[in-house]
Amino acid sequence: MTAVESELRSIGELARASGLTVSALRFYDRSGVLAPARVDPVTGYRWYTEEQVDPARLVAGLRRVGMPLAGIAEALRNRHRPAEVHRLLDAHLRRLEDGLADARRELSRIRSLIDPEETIVTTRLVLSRTDLAAAVDAVRFAVGADPGLPVLSGVLVEVEPDGVRLVATDRHRLAVARVGGTVDGPPVSALLPVAAVDELRALLDLDGADSAEVVVATDRVTVAVAGRPLTAVPLPYDFPDYRRLLRAQLGDVPTYRIPFDGAALRAALTADGVPVCHRAHEGVEHEVVALGLDGRGELRLVDPDGVVAAGGAEGGAGAAGAGGPDALRVAVNREYLLDALGSGDGQLVLELDGPIAPLAVRRADDAHAFSVLMPVRL
Repeated sequence: MTAVESELRSIGELARASGLTVSALRFYDRSGVLAPARVDPVTGYRWYTEEQVDPARLVAGLRRVGMPLAGIAEALRNRHRPAEVHRLLDAHLRRLEDGLADARRELSRIRSLIDPEETIVTTRLVLSRTDLAAAVDAVRFAVGADPGLPVLSGVLVEVEPDGVRLVATDRHRLAVARVGGTVDGPPVSALLPVAAVDELRALLDLDGADSAEVVVATDRVTVAVAGRPLTAVPLPYDFPDYRRLLRAQLGDVPTYRIPFDGAALRAALTADGVPVCHRAHEGVEHEVVALGLDGRGELRLVDPDGVVAAGGAEGGAGAAGAGGPDALRVAVNREYLLDALGSGDGQLVLELDGPIAPLAVRRADDAHAFSVLMPVRL
């Protein structure tokens, strides 16, 4: 052993100190997550510093709770920035909770298949009337209108242990919103037809009550506001596994995570002279806008044809030039983007991985509410 190695920990010693196995430490070295301080050029033996014990323990903990490799690497890179690591942990916890809720719903469905005569179980919820109305507004625009895809012609209602999640998609965009509340009963889901969703939205505008009382069963959904009930029969389709789609299309750690002012971007998108190009899809022509970054890394509208737009607006989301040949530029249907922004108020976050990857628009104050849009190839 050399004098330098005498001041280092062997891979076996780090394994015992961190809770990782030797093979796991080798794997994280090969993956570029936790490289040793020194590798013997002759034997290939790995040596680590004392300062690497805590990072190795962090890796071990994240590994035990099933954090994906990309998330572990991101947590290590940001371990001196607690807010970023907490964001990663919160996102992973939501995935675990979603998976458990999915399993409970599927087991409930399996039980009903095994014993069809079993008494139908209902779940009762008490939700804020205004919050439920906002959640409906946040997803209604994404409901599909293709008669050939009736499974997309409604809003998925997923009851969770502490609230309800609403989901809608038309293949080109996907919207998710969540309302917390009091829940009495097991997790259950129902696919509400769009006509019932619109009736529900009108019901939620009634004054005289702060809450909405909801009863969800496999064969019906009833919502009562101020003593006025609405009952709907769910659609008899299995809604697509949107969580699997999200995991496949949106990485755990997006390449770009760009805060922006929703009102400013909405104003830029609706201003006269906004740079657009036109693309046809299934015989229908759409206006397409392009998003990019300026020299400060702030979100801008850029010319989708690659020509610098005249009269760039002041502020965080005005029109501007593309910023150079290597600048990020992602195109999206202008109408879809306006729908995803909703009222356009408050701070939002744009997440994406590149010009041909789906992009997510999230509320900065609510990790459960977001929209996913498919990009347009320029």
